[in-house]
Amino acid sequence: MKMKPKKLPTLLLITASPTTRAFFEIITDKLEEYALICVSSEIEALDYLTKTFISFIVIDEKTPYVELTPLCEKIRSLNGHRYSPILIITGHLKKTFTRNLIKAGATDFLREPLDEDEFLHRMEMASESMETQQKITTLSTSLSTAAASGISMHERAIMDDRATKIIEVALNEKSALSLLLMEIDQYQKFQKSRGEKAAHALLIDFTEHLQRLIRIQDLLFNQNHGKFALFLPKTSERGSQLIGENIQEYLEGETFSAGSIRFNLTTSIGVATLENAGDVTRSPATNLERLLAAASLCLNRAKETGNCVVSHSKK
Repeated sequence: MKMKPKKLPTLLLITASPTTRAFFEIITDKLEEYALICVSSEIEALDYLTKTFISFIVIDEKTPYVELTPLCEKIRSLNGHRYSPILIITGHLKKTFTRNLIKAGATDFLREPLDEDEFLHRMEMASESMETQQKITTLSTSLSTAAASGISMHERAIMDDRATKIIEVALNEKSALSLLLMEIDQYQKFQKSRGEKAAHALLIDFTEHLQRLIRIQDLLFNQNHGKFALFLPKTSERGSQLIGENIQEYLEGETFSAGSIRFNLTTSIGVATLENAGDVTRSPATNLERLLAAASLCLNRAKETGNCVVSHSKK
């Protein structure tokens, strides 16, 4: 396909379906400012992604010989496509299916049969998510970088200005934001029985598991003593509840290590949202305090039972 010389926002569609292709041709004609490239194989897709300006990617699950998880991982590894929106066209949205693809880099999902209004909505949400992530990237320093620097777990900053920045963005955009406070249920007993060094190794391993699990736009902070704070941009109370349950389900099936010790863990999670716990008339710092207070109350309630998720609501 011969591209126009102007650097238009370009949608790359990966499908072998004439019907799906026609659907997106109609939509891009209406959008006018978007160009469309349609391919039917992984090789063609990766070739365009490395040589052409692509701003949006849609993958049809039914495309022959295209494996979704490896393809998403390859796209995320390409220069310039760490945050590019990736939408998956699918007829089913099982937890394991969506969780694995989100871990691999998928941004969102389009249900079949395709609907124009739903696609435009998903497209807008994915684009906003990408822009938000790009805004906070300049302030972001991963926990793995801190680990590589040799700084002890107790010397690291518990939370920095990335937290207030992500809240500021949500307030300015009037978008949803959720906070998950997580605590390892077995951490205190493990620390007492195995000692500080083993507990330190446990937290490093646990952090690595979480970082592989969370979405690109999410923001994770180690809170020490077996606790973690996870900010979820553009995520509703219901969405954050499901993410919390998915995290628990995933972690329950994992084996963690601290030196030669192998064991299983569970987590308790408290959830608070900007909508229910925040105040749009107050500063980002004040809203951060309100979110932390509400999520902490929910976490304490979750710990009474253990291995459960408790959400804060206005009720």
